Amino acid sequence: MPKQNKDNVDRTKKRAVRAVVALFCIASFPNYCSAQEVPNGATQSTSPIQLRPQRLTLVAAIELAKRNYPTIRTAALKADAAKEGITQAKTAYIPRADFLLDENYGTANNITGFLAPQNIVPNISGQVKNGNNFLGGFGFITGTLVSWQPFDFGLRKAEVSVAQSATKQAQSAIAVSELDAMTQTADAFLSLLAAQQVEKAAQAKVERMQVFLNAVRILAQRQIRPITDQYLAEAELVRAKDESIAAEQNYKIALAALVKWTGIQSDTTEVEPGALLKQIPENHFRVADPYTHPQAIAQQASIDTIRAQKQAIERSYYPQLFLRFPIYARGSSYQPDLSLNFGQGYYPTKLNYAISAYMTFPAMDIFMLRSQRRAAAKNEAAEQSRLDEIVLNLKQQDAQSQAMVEGALRIANNAPIKVKAAQEAFNSANVRYQYQLATVNDVAQNSQIFTQAQVDYATAQLQVWRALLATAAAHGDMRPFIDEARRASMESK
Repeated sequence: MPKQNKDNVDRTKKRAVRAVVALFCIASFPNYCSAQEVPNGATQSTSPIQLRPQRLTLVAAIELAKRNYPTIRTAALKADAAKEGITQAKTAYIPRADFLLDENYGTANNITGFLAPQNIVPNISGQVKNGNNFLGGFGFITGTLVSWQPFDFGLRKAEVSVAQSATKQAQSAIAVSELDAMTQTADAFLSLLAAQQVEKAAQAKVERMQVFLNAVRILAQRQIRPITDQYLAEAELVRAKDESIAAEQNYKIALAALVKWTGIQSDTTEVEPGALLKQIPENHFRVADPYTHPQAIAQQASIDTIRAQKQAIERSYYPQLFLRFPIYARGSSYQPDLSLNFGQGYYPTKLNYAISAYMTFPAMDIFMLRSQRRAAAKNEAAEQSRLDEIVLNLKQQDAQSQAMVEGALRIANNAPIKVKAAQEAFNSANVRYQYQLATVNDVAQNSQIFTQAQVDYATAQLQVWRALLATAAAHGDMRPFIDEARRASMESK
C-alpha cells in the first residue's frame, strides 16, 4: 500500500476514534464535556456556586428556637413593659407640681349671688359691677401648685406590690414560652429524623423491587415464569415508588415544621442525627416537683397578683392627706375703681402664696370596696383551683412520660431482632421465588415487612428520645434533655 494512502487510512481511523470518544463523553458526561470544549468566539458559561448544606444538630435547633421564635420575644417585651409599671407606681411618692399660664380678655360685669360648682360659667373676682358694659380688659394669670402626700396608710406600697406581681407574672410567661418553643422544636427535629429514615427505607425498597423486577423480567423472557409475574412485579415497583414519593412529601412537611420553629432556610440546611439513631440516653429524669414547672410558677404569679390587688383595695379605704403650696400671680387692666388701664393686664402685678393641709376620706366607697374585695377573693380561689388542676395535669404527664420511656426502651431492644428476622424472610422468599416455591405477592409482602422493620429499627431510639422529651416537658426543665443530646452529639464525632 502506498505510504500516502496508508497515512490517509491512519488519519481516518484516528478521526473515527476521536468521534466515538467525543460521543461517549457527551452522552455520559454532558456537563464535563461542554465545559472542556468551547467554540471559538463563544463565552464559557459558569454554573452557579453550590453552597454546602449546613448541618443542624438537635441542640443547635433548640438554641435557634429559643433565640428566634417570635412568641418568646413577645413575652420578653411584655415583661419589659410590665417592669415599667413598677417605676410608674413608684412615681406616686414624688411630689406633684402643676403649672398654669393664662392670658385672657373679658368683661367684669358681676352680680351678687350663689354660683354652683360647674365648668361653664367662669368666676369673676373683685367688687360687684352693675350694668352691662361690654368693654372688656386684659387679664394675666400664672401660678404653681405643689402637692405632696406625706403618708397614705400603705396604699402606694400596695400599688407598687401590684406592679411587681404583674411583672413577675409577665416574666414567668417567658419561661412558659421558652419551654413550649424548645419542646416543639425538639419534637419537630425528631419527627424530621423519623421522616428521613422512612424516606431512606422507602428508597431502599424501591431499589430492592427494581432488582427483583429485573430478575422476574429475565425469568419471564425465558418463559421460566409467566408474564403475569412481570406485570405484578412492575405493579409492586410502582407501589414502592408511590410510597417513596409519600415519604419524601412527609419529609418536606416535617422540614417545614422545623423551619417554623427555628427560622432556618430549608434549602441550605440538613439535620445531623449524631448518635440519636444509635444510642439510648442514660438519664431518664425521674425526679420532679410539679410546683417548679414554669406553668405552675406562672399560675402562682397570677395568684400573687390578685392577692396584691386585694391588699391595694383594702388600703384604699383610708383618709388621704395632702400638703399644698400654691404660688400665683395676677395682672389686670381693671383698676380698683373698675376703670380700664390698657397699659396693664399683660404681666403679673399681684403675687400671692398659701400653705394648706388637704384631707379627703371616701366614706361611701365602703360598699364598692367590699364588693371589689369579694370579687378579688373569688378570683383568687378560682386561680388557686386552676393551679391545682395544672399540678394534677403535670403529674399525669409525668406518669405517662415514664410509661413511654419504659415502653420505648423495650421496643428499642427488640428492634434489631425484628430487622434480622425480616431480612432473612425477604431473602428466603426471593430464593424460593427463583425456585418456583413462592409468588410475587409473597416477595412483595416480605419486602414490605422488611421495610417496616427497617423503619422501626431506625426510629426505635428516636422514640426513646421522644419519650424523654415528653418527660422533660412534664418536668418543665429542658436542661437534662439538652445535656443528653449534647453528649450524644459529642460521642458521635
